Amino acid sequence: MKFCELTIDEFDSFVTAEFSHYTQSRAHYEGRKALNMDVHLVGVKEGERVLAACLLNGAPSFKFFNYFYTHKGPVMDHHNKELVEFFYTHLTKYLKARKGLFVLVDPYVTRNYLDGDGQVTEALPVDDVIETLASLGYMHKGYSVGYSLDSQARYFSVLDLTDKTDADLLKEMEYKTRRNINKTIEMGVEMRDLPDDEMEKFFSLYRMAEDKHDFSLFDLDTFKRMKKIYGDNARVVMTYIDLNDYLGRLNVQLDDKRAEFEAASAELEENPDFRKLKNKKAELEKAMKQVEKKIAETEELKAADGEVLELASAIYIFNNHELYYLSSGSNPKYNKFMGAYHMQWEMIKFANQLGLKRYNFYGVSGDFNEETSPDMGVIKFKKGFNAYIDEQIGDFIKPLNKPAYKLYKLMKRK
Repeated sequence: MKFCELTIDEFDSFVTAEFSHYTQSRAHYEGRKALNMDVHLVGVKEGERVLAACLLNGAPSFKFFNYFYTHKGPVMDHHNKELVEFFYTHLTKYLKARKGLFVLVDPYVTRNYLDGDGQVTEALPVDDVIETLASLGYMHKGYSVGYSLDSQARYFSVLDLTDKTDADLLKEMEYKTRRNINKTIEMGVEMRDLPDDEMEKFFSLYRMAEDKHDFSLFDLDTFKRMKKIYGDNARVVMTYIDLNDYLGRLNVQLDDKRAEFEAASAELEENPDFRKLKNKKAELEKAMKQVEKKIAETEELKAADGEVLELASAIYIFNNHELYYLSSGSNPKYNKFMGAYHMQWEMIKFANQLGLKRYNFYGVSGDFNEETSPDMGVIKFKKGFNAYIDEQIGDFIKPLNKPAYKLYKLMKRK
């Protein structure tokens, strides 16, 4: 075996064949290079065969040093002790030669599979991985729960697409979710991709989510850079509704209900004592009034906010294995149009068309307690699509220059 820098083609061939995260990709590498950001491709080869591959990001840290991070890497069999020891031992030498202060690794290794309620359905062996990395100086940062600006979420909400048709996926969703998706179709909710010059529309809706959940993570330039980095492997989409179209649909409904009402009224005149007809007429009258109310409310909304309402938006990234639902937002004023449900359904179908195995709703806190969870609404929303939970092993950190790292930690505390 030999540790070496990989060509982009060697790296790409390996991560395309082996299950890997979107950040371990050609698109990520080429995007960072185009932006003059520090990025490295390293791995292990046996002859011409690649056994391990890793995309590493570098950044200046503590004046004279560099900090290195691999997001969901390296891509390798972390249960192969010989390979793990060989890779990480040589990685240390590689990074020390590049003035490394410390390195953070976040392997794409699953610890547990859980159901949507947080109950473990399958536990996977990870103690051997932690022990091997510990012997190499990598400190496991523990099984964190919740969100942190210092690390990625450990819990992913994932929908299995394997060998399923769109009809299968819809049928397996919770009734409420399936009903809401169908309602968006009936109302005429649509989705479109946002070009670069309309990214502000996405960001405006994203900021509404920030305000709602009281957090602030990224600015508009960060999202523009992300979209540029991943190029054709990124989509920024937005759901919307044309109120003129919606009013047309409501008026058709009203005409249909009116025709049914008039038919029931005529039939009742011929059979005045028929109780079922009386009930039917009353129900149809009630239904007509409900549609008339919707028409009036929609006319008011159109007059106040315009003909087209922007409902929800999100940025998605995909590779050969998964489609990832990353950052999103929606306008709470228009919740009744359920733009987020329509967006998820359209993108689930897109992922299925690509032949991907997983639709990754991405992070949840991992706190499934109704009383303490900061995102129980989000957890339930994703669960409604029949998503399960993929709990990751978490982060490992290794000081590369121990004296400098110790000083760095002391300075951070001040």
